[in-house]
Amino acid sequence: MNEAQQIKNPSITLYPFHLRDDRDESNKQVAKNAQNLWENLADNVGKEFDINELKSLRDKLICYKNGHYEPDDKQENLNDGKLLTPDGKTLKFQPITQPDGQKLNGSIYPLRIHDTYTVDLTFYYQNSKIKVSELTQLNPQGCLLPNAIKPSLGQTLLLYAEPAVYDTYRKLADECVKAFVQNKQDKPEKSVDFRAEGKLFGSPIFEYDSRDDDATKRCHILVWLKQNPQTLNSATSAFNFYLINLLCSRAKIVFVYHEAGEKYRKAQQIVSKLEKTLPKFSEIEKEQNRQIKLQKLKELLAEVRTKMFDFSQQMRYLQEDRNTIDTNAENYRDALTKIKSLCIDGDNLDFLHKFLDLAENKYQRQIEIDLNYLIASQDLFQQSISTVRGIVEIEQVELDTEQEQNEKTRDRQLENIIFFIGTAIGGGQIFSAAYPLIKDTPIQWQPNFSLPLHPFFATLIYSVLFGLGFGFLTLLIVRVARKIFPK
Repeated sequence: MNEAQQIKNPSITLYPFHLRDDRDESNKQVAKNAQNLWENLADNVGKEFDINELKSLRDKLICYKNGHYEPDDKQENLNDGKLLTPDGKTLKFQPITQPDGQKLNGSIYPLRIHDTYTVDLTFYYQNSKIKVSELTQLNPQGCLLPNAIKPSLGQTLLLYAEPAVYDTYRKLADECVKAFVQNKQDKPEKSVDFRAEGKLFGSPIFEYDSRDDDATKRCHILVWLKQNPQTLNSATSAFNFYLINLLCSRAKIVFVYHEAGEKYRKAQQIVSKLEKTLPKFSEIEKEQNRQIKLQKLKELLAEVRTKMFDFSQQMRYLQEDRNTIDTNAENYRDALTKIKSLCIDGDNLDFLHKFLDLAENKYQRQIEIDLNYLIASQDLFQQSISTVRGIVEIEQVELDTEQEQNEKTRDRQLENIIFFIGTAIGGGQIFSAAYPLIKDTPIQWQPNFSLPLHPFFATLIYSVLFGLGFGFLTLLIVRVARKIFPK
């Protein structure tokens, strides 16, 4: 066709999803960057559209006090999830006059869904017809794209329009996405490509996705083109609520699956480090100095234990990711069932079912396979720790025994030295004491058994007997004392 493609009454709705709670904290503490969604919406989007109500968004949220983010579970009512004060209603913006004279309307509805912050932020033209190329006005400077919003869990953009002049719905949808994005992604890793199509409330809907692993960069867009005049009448507030819950569950599943892959890779890296550490065991076995050998074994045991702790932590995180995907797959299924209950004859939501199949059959299955593989590696850790610990205990016992034997040998040597020195000193003292008796009574060198024993010899004999008895008694007392008071 020669005439440019045109659309009527286009609208763009942003559904960003940002974790309010820290996933790594068991007591559900508030994430350090929980307020980033509100900051980016107010500072980036509010500035680009020049909307005062959006610039002052923080003043209208109950999780802010005096301009500072101060979350409070009691105030953030989980029953309805509304964050606006005082009445929790949708905040509508004053119409903005565009350079071409058209008026741009908008509204924002902030929510908290369990542990996640999100909004329904919509900009739309009313009773207007524009060229598809002018869709860039709904995304000035790419402020609605992921690199500007930076939602931790990802986001979805829903573009709705009524075809005016066009070739085919699919071609029109492609052109709408191209015009809206217009390479405004900051160094996109992947292009935003067509993925699937279906029909909702009698009108065709198309899905586009960049499939970036990083949730803050992933661009997921739905283009809904009016074909049935009753389409908007079917899009009730109940449908909007089910849709935002479905998209929230979807974002969590995609995010957590990527996180699970990262944790599996970290666990594998830890196993690889362990395998490089184990050869140290053979080197330590060659060490001749038993004391040095024991110290190195203890250091190796501490190193393996640390790796085991890090590995177990990644295993626990991976199991939590599996449970998170299970829970959100159920939530997704429930929301999809409720949306289908609102559908009309001829609707086709197979592309939404395919994602559920992907989550249940691929994502969950892959995590199970990863966990089973890591369980085998966990056995390697446990065997390594048991082996090293057992050898440490054996080496410790042998070292203690060796030290005890060396100590006993030193004690015996010391006792012998003391006994020898004591004997020498005692003998010298006995001789010194008995020598004067030789002068007083001369020794008869011819034996005469009828005479009494010479005083010199009697003194020597009695002194030696007394000394031996006293020495043995001392040794006996020392050994008994060692048994009663061991070191």
